[in-house]
Amino acid sequence: MVQQERKLLEDAGHNVVEYIRKSDDIEAMSVMRKAELPLRVIWSFEDQAAMTRELKRERFDVIHVHNSFPLISPSILAAARHMSVPVVATLHNYRFVCAAGTLLRNGLPCLKCLEGTPLPSLVHACYRGSRLATAPLTFSIATHGALKTWQRGVDRFVVMSEFARDIMTRAGIPAERITRKPHFIPFPDRVRETAGSYGLYLGRLSEEKGVSTLIQAWDPTLGTLMIAGDGPLRQELEAQAAVHGDSVRFLGSLSRPEALKLLVDARYLVTPSRAFETFGLSVVEAFAHGVPAVVPDQGVFPELVRQDYNGFTFRPGDPNSLRSALKKAEVEVVSLRTGAAARQDYLAHFTPSSNILALVGIYEDVIRNYDASRS
Repeated sequence: MVQQERKLLEDAGHNVVEYIRKSDDIEAMSVMRKAELPLRVIWSFEDQAAMTRELKRERFDVIHVHNSFPLISPSILAAARHMSVPVVATLHNYRFVCAAGTLLRNGLPCLKCLEGTPLPSLVHACYRGSRLATAPLTFSIATHGALKTWQRGVDRFVVMSEFARDIMTRAGIPAERITRKPHFIPFPDRVRETAGSYGLYLGRLSEEKGVSTLIQAWDPTLGTLMIAGDGPLRQELEAQAAVHGDSVRFLGSLSRPEALKLLVDARYLVTPSRAFETFGLSVVEAFAHGVPAVVPDQGVFPELVRQDYNGFTFRPGDPNSLRSALKKAEVEVVSLRTGAAARQDYLAHFTPSSNILALVGIYEDVIRNYDASRS
């Protein structure tokens, strides 16, 4: 998504320079450098200096931060403030308040760290199941929360949903400095013309995605369910689905073109996620292709899917509720009607043109307010 937004900006005539540190670079580090990583997660003097040099080399109107974890850290905010450049930060996950970044524990939503301290994340080893790995993240969240590093260093926060806005407000970000700007989907090559012929799940096969609930809810009388994706639970889920015979088919990992080709011929997309997603990108992808969605009635999803208009909702983790939603979505005339409404929602809210207008508007507003505060 970051690269897609960069291309939008460049196509609109804006000059974009990237400052990137990749997590893959960690593998090539020396033992000593790796030993420094826990401290670097909290504050990277190296990246602060590098960002300062970059800002001295060329005058920038705004810095847009997308993800400073793990190598860059919030240190770049100090560099931006020192060089008097306003900062916009997109919150792609919940790491501002949650060490795992997902608000998820043991496969279920968890809001314990919103109660005033990130210590529950350390107690439960929320990052990679390791207290040692979780400790620097917990300390970073606590330290920068107490110092209000992000609140002081960021002029505008961008979230993709009202649900995420509420979470971030509860975490201490002033609501008036949060702007909702959903992701966009490029115009698809094809749009669905028929009612489609199968239900479709696209995504990772892991606990938080709720595929087990989908398989429990499934009934061969619903037709065919295509499951595209891979992950640690694949063998377990295949064994669970064996009772449904050939009506459930596991397709493994697909390339993006393969996945989109599959999507455009689906009767509906089903997203049984148990997590608090920051945005339902696959749902909007379905909308772009004229395909309705079946989603849990929690988190961001009710903002995207309106019952019996562009899809259907169900009670999270409830196979019976999900089965009822699938039966409604399976009806051909219903799929056509809700799919057409889904396509109209895409055209109204999630196109590249609407995204670039919103993004540039955020930049212009931040720059104008920043200049006014300094005059």
